[in-house]
Amino acid sequence: MPVTEQKMVVTPDGARIAYEVREARPGLLPILALHGVLVGTSNWVHQMLRLPQFHWIAPSFRGHGESSETDETPEIEQAALDALAVLDAEAVEQAVVIGNSLGATVALALALLRPERVLALLLAEPSIPQLISDQAGQRLTKQAARAQAFLDAGQIDEALDIFLTPRVGADWRRKVGSRRLAEWRHNVLSTPRWFEAVNAFNPGPGPLASLDVPTLIVYGANTQRTYKELTQAVAEALPGARLAVVPDAGHGSPADNPEAFNQILLEFLKELGLA
Repeated sequence: MPVTEQKMVVTPDGARIAYEVREARPGLLPILALHGVLVGTSNWVHQMLRLPQFHWIAPSFRGHGESSETDETPEIEQAALDALAVLDAEAVEQAVVIGNSLGATVALALALLRPERVLALLLAEPSIPQLISDQAGQRLTKQAARAQAFLDAGQIDEALDIFLTPRVGADWRRKVGSRRLAEWRHNVLSTPRWFEAVNAFNPGPGPLASLDVPTLIVYGANTQRTYKELTQAVAEALPGARLAVVPDAGHGSPADNPEAFNQILLEFLKELGLA
């Protein structure tokens, strides 16, 4: 088997969900890794390569990579069901589920929908704008609207600039390889719709408060203020969750500081007797 195997599953509604599998050997702890909007499964390259003691499963959300395009109005719950379809295809009954940004929100939705399938959650900067003031949701909506206006005008790099400059720097074109840049230019076409999906996600305080899954929530020490506020709001809504900070990292802490993020992940799993 190749080091990383590329696979595909077809969901009940006919969508194709592409996913990557690494170290699928019997007895290894499965980790379902859900990526952030735009970046795709490269979100987890430093975890999949540096932690080979786990069975890694990394799907691409609709509109990302080789997966089907999104509907006009994608839903967080549907993305969670897509992730479950991937687990089913791999015959994995239970997994640790980790997510970053959009992936963290989807991971939380998955745990709310099917808690019996989730051994533990590590959520890197999840977002539920409904938990805090309208201002946070409005900031995300304005960002999505600006990006959509550029996309409608065929200005793809200008749309990318909205999301990448605050995280990577204004010289982001020089910092990424041609393959990743091509991937991002494809993925950004669905990014505004996923922002709207996050804004619409509202599981309600009751389900959040009653979630009985070991949960660690993290954010980057250098993340943007909006994302920090959103992360802290989710942590407060989950009474059993712990909150940790990834040093020298922004919104994409798994890639920004993989050494620190991986150490936090390993310590969390060891505390639970899973590693």
